[in-house]
Amino acid sequence: MAGTFGSCCSELADAMSGEEFEPLITVGDDGVLYMSVGLVELEEEEPGMVDHPVFFCPFCGKSLQTPDEVREKSGDDEDDA
Repeated sequence: MAGTFGSCCSELADAMSGEEFEPLITVGDDGVLYMSVGLVELEEEEPGMVDHPVFFCPFCGKSLQTPDEVREKSGDDEDDA
């Protein structure tokens, strides 16, 4: 599904392009679409980004991925029970 991220609307495609800025919405190495939602202080000089999976397009509302798809792609196969 990573090939379709950004195809639902031009606003998401523009936000992911990062031509003029570091994009806050990106596809991770695991194929999951993430949005940067904050910063954390690390022992290194630069702060680290806190990312959260995006389930719906923040611009048009289209469903982009499900929690099950994110768990499968990220390798998090723990059961809640």
